[in-house]
Amino acid sequence: MQPGARFRLVVRRGPQPNQQYELNRDTVTIGRDITNDIVINDPEVSRHHARLVRTAAGYTLEDLRSTNGTFVNRQRISTPHPLSNGDLVGMGETVTLSYETLGIPGQVPGEQTMPAQAQTVPSSMPPPAQPVSPSAQPQYAPPPMEEETESDMSRWIVIGCAVMTLVFCCVLVIAAIYIDSNDLYCEIPIMQDMSFFCIQ
Repeated sequence: MQPGARFRLVVRRGPQPNQQYELNRDTVTIGRDITNDIVINDPEVSRHHARLVRTAAGYTLEDLRSTNGTFVNRQRISTPHPLSNGDLVGMGETVTLSYETLGIPGQVPGEQTMPAQAQTVPSSMPPPAQPVSPSAQPQYAPPPMEEETESDMSRWIVIGCAVMTLVFCCVLVIAAIYIDSNDLYCEIPIMQDMSFFCIQ
């Protein structure tokens, strides 16, 4: 561990956003129970959720068989996982903390470090691909909405049938009223065979 290096956790999401916890012990426990070194009162956090153990390079994170899991950069961990500056530590789905190192020359808090071999790019490698501008990307037209067209046609058919039925019923009622008011039962061929309607 480099001399003068300090470590902390900062709440990015969950209870008390931006709350900072200085890591100054060899072992730091995290959980919902008040006996932990860092108490996070959230339903997604187990009573004894996780543990930080100091090593020569910083801290290592361990999950203590929590119910909702412990995550590092959205990857669930099941074994001790060494932390790097800028790593995001998740507990369940609602709590996120940022692991930060302080006091190391040339390092900005919250900026994740990279190994030296990863920072050096061989000259034989091709330059990184340039991002494609949104205007150059192909434009896709939305597919025709056949289901909506069919449903509209079915609706109009139902409405048309209902209107025709209503008109037919109105015509029958008007015809019955006209026949009854003018006593025209005997003029209807069907009614002429019914003696109780047509009494001569």
